[in-house]
Amino acid sequence: MNGVILTCNAGSSNTKLAAFDARTLARTRQATTFDTATTLAWLHGADNQEVVAIGHRVVHGGLDFTQPVIITPGVQEKLRSYIPLAPLHQPAALACIEAAQERYPAVPHIACFDTAFHHTMREDERRFALPRALHDQGILRYGFHGLSYQHVADVLPGVMGDAARGRIVVAHLGGGASACALHDLKSVASTMGFSTLDGLMMGTRCGAIDPGVLLYLLGEGRMSLPELTRILYHESGLRGVSGISGDMRALLADSSPAAQEAVALYGAMAAKAIAALLPALGGIDGLVFTGGIGEHAATVRERITQLLRWAGDFPVHVIPADEEMVLARACKNHLTTPKERPHHEQRCNNLSTG
Repeated sequence: MNGVILTCNAGSSNTKLAAFDARTLARTRQATTFDTATTLAWLHGADNQEVVAIGHRVVHGGLDFTQPVIITPGVQEKLRSYIPLAPLHQPAALACIEAAQERYPAVPHIACFDTAFHHTMREDERRFALPRALHDQGILRYGFHGLSYQHVADVLPGVMGDAARGRIVVAHLGGGASACALHDLKSVASTMGFSTLDGLMMGTRCGAIDPGVLLYLLGEGRMSLPELTRILYHESGLRGVSGISGDMRALLADSSPAAQEAVALYGAMAAKAIAALLPALGGIDGLVFTGGIGEHAATVRERITQLLRWAGDFPVHVIPADEEMVLARACKNHLTTPKERPHHEQRCNNLSTG
């Protein structure tokens, strides 16, 4: 199979683009952009070879999408309805999809969902202690960073052998951060729940917080909903605690007490959240770090590991994140199994009338 597969990985602060040989999945080009216009320019000059498919990372797939699907107008309409659930990521993904479709209208565009990896979680791991009617409306734990966890699950047997199918915790630490409990290389629990705010402290997001704080801030006109949303998504986490930066690299290089406090809290919150996953596994056989901070901040990894050593003498591994490879592989699977196309297309088109 000749040609090029392109991938668009829209994150909360940038978009990672890559091109792969469609036959070998060898990466031929990659870039990081910070706005849709640059993204479009890169797509225009992506390669001299024929583009045969484009894979898109979409953070939220709700309950409708548990596997990659061809993007149709019906699918896009459904994805727009999830914007309130992932306001940092969903609009960026939709903008990339529209830009890529404009440039390559005739090739298949495949959406791969961060939430899809977690559809294997048990019902008790998905449910909040809220009225059943709210759960039935979709107020439940979805889990995120699924493409990153899928990549770890794909390569971990090559790192740990048969032990990879045991009780593994993967910590994706980057601008966004979460941890996932894996057993038999499948998700059984996650620190992120209904939204990308939950769980670990992040670059600019707060992580787990007493909901009473939110009720207090919203009560009696203390703060408007847009103000609170801005604080929780953009002004909290490392940036909020340090008052300096949401970038871990800057804080590790800063000797001020505020920077050190932010780094220490980051490690403590991560360790607590990871520890809370252990009951779902019954223990831990391995800890894996991935993501920008997980891969490059050794002192952060060591602090988190130290705080978890009470749980046993488990191995620790670092695996570089590669969400783009997961996207490319999904595209190749689509291209090499054409018999599945009508099924996906029919399923996607049904969403526009459902």
